[in-house]
Amino acid sequence: MSSLVQPRLNAYQRLARQVVVHARTSFLIPIFRRLYGTEQAQTQLSYLQSLPEGTLGRGVADCLQQHQLQLIPQYEDHDLKHVVLGYDMTPEDELKLKAFMLGNGDWSITCLGFLAFAVLTPELWPELRRHFHRGRQTHPIRHWRLGEYATERVDRLRQRIGLPAAA
Repeated sequence: MSSLVQPRLNAYQRLARQVVVHARTSFLIPIFRRLYGTEQAQTQLSYLQSLPEGTLGRGVADCLQQHQLQLIPQYEDHDLKHVVLGYDMTPEDELKLKAFMLGNGDWSITCLGFLAFAVLTPELWPELRRHFHRGRQTHPIRHWRLGEYATERVDRLRQRIGLPAAA
């Protein structure tokens, strides 16, 4: 979903994106680690890595490896949305993903709280609105769990939710 050419950002825009990244890496992820632990994470990651290419589970494992991130129990359901919906793990795409999910019916505190950072990025508001509407046009995935869909092919999941039609 992210564009190939990144616009030149001014100092404020760079700072706003750093705040978004900091909120995720220094606040949300540590909370999930503390709440759910990481004991089973390596076993689950090994399983996901063993799945065939093109499956959701393998896509999540590859995405985490590409971004040098660890699998965090109860957070993998967020990671699956990156893979199914095609959003990168940049600050901009995190906000687009949250806008999509809000349109898709996710009114959770986590979604609303993270999307509140959009106030720092007014240049993204028109794009976030488009992603919100895209989420409204797509069948709900807010309750999807990686354990249920790991062996499914990503292209088929996208068809199932109507993503190609919504794009």
